[in-house]
Amino acid sequence: MCGQCHVEYYFKGPGKVVTYPWANGLKVEEIEAYYEREGFTDWVHAETGNKVLKAQHPEFEVWSQGVHARAGVACADCHMPYERVGALKVSDHWVRSPLLNLNRACQTCHAVSEKELEARVITIQDRHHALLERAARATTDMLDAIVAAKKGGVGEGDLQKAAAQHRKAQWRLDFVAAENSMGFHAPQELARILGESIDHARQGQLEAERTMRGRGQRP
Repeated sequence: MCGQCHVEYYFKGPGKVVTYPWANGLKVEEIEAYYEREGFTDWVHAETGNKVLKAQHPEFEVWSQGVHARAGVACADCHMPYERVGALKVSDHWVRSPLLNLNRACQTCHAVSEKELEARVITIQDRHHALLERAARATTDMLDAIVAAKKGGVGEGDLQKAAAQHRKAQWRLDFVAAENSMGFHAPQELARILGESIDHARQGQLEAERTMRGRGQRP
């Protein structure tokens, strides 16, 4: 049910048909490969002029790569945990963060204190946020380098390699930033994606700076 909306999607063709780009799988690079095959672009970056992708909110795709998915834990188990209403056992329809309801959302499976559970989540999210910020800085440095190269007279043909790295770095950063668990749904997978984003961004920056040096200019 949740995976109908909390997903990556795009509007395909002249009819703008809502389409899930899952033909190759649910991982970030598999979705990217689908878009490359389709020749799809979400938007053109205003500063660099490069064609890039924009993630929607891929909670389902990220959750599917995490330990809770492998354990068979679904969205409602954490975000709509069971409660007693008289003699009935029903799902809580106040959909919210499990951190606001640790007893029913988490302690059904995890036999540890609420304080420890909260600390685990906060540690994951704090580390994730720090890595996300580093990826954002790397991407910004790449964009600045590409813009500087263009202002220095470097043509688009010479910036094709940098543009390709821009598309990859931006897509991975946005895929993670647009997902709403701040790393919790799949910490290792999101760290992997952010690591790749940083790598692509720095490669794009180096490519742009190389073109500047090739013209005898200092980056």
